[in-house]
Amino acid sequence: MYFRLRNVDYEVTSCSVSFGVVPGSQNLRMRVEINAETDCDKIDEELRQVYLYHNNGFEIGGKTLRGLAGKRFTWGMAVNGRGEEAGTMYVLEHEEVTCGTIEILEVTKEAVKIRWTGLANVYWNDEFGRDVPFETEVEAKIPELPKSKVINGMRASVLKMDKDTQLELLNFGDVLAECQRCREMWQNDDRDAWKKFDATLNLRLTHKGRTYDGRARYKGSATQCETVFDDGCPVRATITKTYIDTANGEYDFHVTCGK
Repeated sequence: MYFRLRNVDYEVTSCSVSFGVVPGSQNLRMRVEINAETDCDKIDEELRQVYLYHNNGFEIGGKTLRGLAGKRFTWGMAVNGRGEEAGTMYVLEHEEVTCGTIEILEVTKEAVKIRWTGLANVYWNDEFGRDVPFETEVEAKIPELPKSKVINGMRASVLKMDKDTQLELLNFGDVLAECQRCREMWQNDDRDAWKKFDATLNLRLTHKGRTYDGRARYKGSATQCETVFDDGCPVRATITKTYIDTANGEYDFHVTCGK
């Protein structure tokens, strides 16, 4: 593993990848973090550490890691058409990666090998100012992927995520009532009816015998929400998509669960 910023070589001290789920498509979103440092006495001490990372990650185009090896993800600008950032580099301050390419060199059951090249703003001096070239190659352990399951609120209130974790919908009836209210407004020719959707689904997550309260906040949408749990909850549970077809008895919450 290595990290090179223009002509300065740093040693990679840590690297990691993590995965989330993209709302709507349910594809995996990948995040990469790399820390590196140098003991070169020609470099000012406060500049001897580098942190390169993806703030929000990027969509890999699939729901599993199958077929990921050999893929290239390229940003011609700091932000692509999906609003995904090319990345961020921290030397003196957090600055933009202005363009870049992430190549997935190899994927095994245990690890993923990545090469990341590009240009980043550093604002160190004239030589290390804007669009400074960097290159790094790392290998990171693959974490447990988020588990994704579906619960139909019209048929069940408890979703078993794994042997240690379950999620309970506490007030689905309130959400269903808000859905019916917006549908009636739509049927009465209110074209903005679904933009007026306003409901909170209260949740209870039980993990290894302990319970944590949470909520899914639907504001201006019946299908997308923000999921929040109590501080200290050891499980990241997120409702990534909601599918509604009450005429056929379907009100599905797509839930991902990871640590």
